Amino acid sequence: MVRCPRCGFIIPEGDSACPVCHKDVSRVMNRPVQGNARSYLLHEDTVEQGRAQQHISYAGFWRRAAAGFFDVVIGAFLVYGVKTAGELLHTTPISAAMLITGLGYFLVFIPLMTSSGYRASPGKILCGIVITDTNGRTVSFHRALMRELGKYISLLIAGIGMFLIGFTEKKQGLHDFLALTVVTPRSEAHLLMNLSPANTITAERTLLFGKCIIGGALLFSLLILGYFSFVLHEPVTPKGIATQSLVLAADAVADTYYPAYALSLYDTALDMAPENSAILTRKVNVLRKEGRVDEAKDCLVLAMEANPGDAVLVVTAGDLMYNDAQYQSAIRYYEKALGLNREDADVWIRKGDAYLAISLVEMQGMREQYKSLTARSTGSVSASDPSTLDAFRSTESYREAITAYNEAIRIDPLTSVEISGRILASTQVLVGTYQGILDDIGIENSTSVANPKN
Repeated sequence: MVRCPRCGFIIPEGDSACPVCHKDVSRVMNRPVQGNARSYLLHEDTVEQGRAQQHISYAGFWRRAAAGFFDVVIGAFLVYGVKTAGELLHTTPISAAMLITGLGYFLVFIPLMTSSGYRASPGKILCGIVITDTNGRTVSFHRALMRELGKYISLLIAGIGMFLIGFTEKKQGLHDFLALTVVTPRSEAHLLMNLSPANTITAERTLLFGKCIIGGALLFSLLILGYFSFVLHEPVTPKGIATQSLVLAADAVADTYYPAYALSLYDTALDMAPENSAILTRKVNVLRKEGRVDEAKDCLVLAMEANPGDAVLVVTAGDLMYNDAQYQSAIRYYEKALGLNREDADVWIRKGDAYLAISLVEMQGMREQYKSLTARSTGSVSASDPSTLDAFRSTESYREAITAYNEAIRIDPLTSVEISGRILASTQVLVGTYQGILDDIGIENSTSVANPKN
């Protein structure tokens, strides 16, 4: 008997190849076994199947995590080496070379190592574990590739597929289930050969299901990349994907009880894309809802300086002024936005709202003015008094609001329902204000008659 120089398995007499890693050992058949050699049971040995299965152990989570760490470190060194070489050679497409190197290592080199006699990636070789099918056989290249791509699905679901290793009977992760593989210590992988073969039909169905799952995940990723490229008109880069992911996460929590967390995510995204007006606009909206108006204004100024022709930013500035009761300033911003696009019904509605708010403030102010006027008057004040008529003629802001609303309805007739409700509510307020002025005058007149000394 001899020990296999590759995997250390004790090869029975008469065999010229290792039954575990299939290495040709015909040249070393006459060499004696060195060291404390362990004699392992083979499929041909007369041993009960249940007894052999009791000795099988599988690589645990932490051992496999260490192997994965070594693989990532090796891949990172390769990518960093390509980056350094590209910078020294002043090569322009360094990022492409780095991406090809990383993909080549994880999707070509590691599957090749897994489907070879080593049956393991470099990290797993260092940790003394191997990858086989459920019966201890070496997997094919396409199956090893399926296993590596299956890890990508685990990443999409926040690594849950990896944590399954610590809770399943055979220490299998999601990628192991999809590719029908197991990971065992190298010295005990041969014990799997004593198990009865798996059902071929069931295995084929499982592999087909795994291929469908992996293909669907890759298709979903391609659709996301297409969205970034064609809808957002942004180049598809790892940095751009990371930025958009942060923005989506911030949008998800912006309307919850964690606005501070959303702002921190927006700030992180802005560190990657400082002049992205969309992110700045989102941050302004959150700051405005939190009542941090001064910070929102400062953020908005930075956004408008970076993108002076962005209509969304101009409208956001108008909304900020409107919420701060600076209606004239809001109208100026809305008119600037309409100068960029006069067919935006939403901006016309906002402009009408601003004029309507001015009209309501003016009416309330005039009522207070007439209250003080009648209080100071020594005689009766008639409704036909010229100063009283000024109140009823001061409806210019209200007419401007109606004009803006009419433009919005012309552009989009569906807005008529929303606008009608606003006009009805505001009209009731205005009529109530007018009636209040008349009531105040009537009260003062009756008081003057009842008390001539006044």
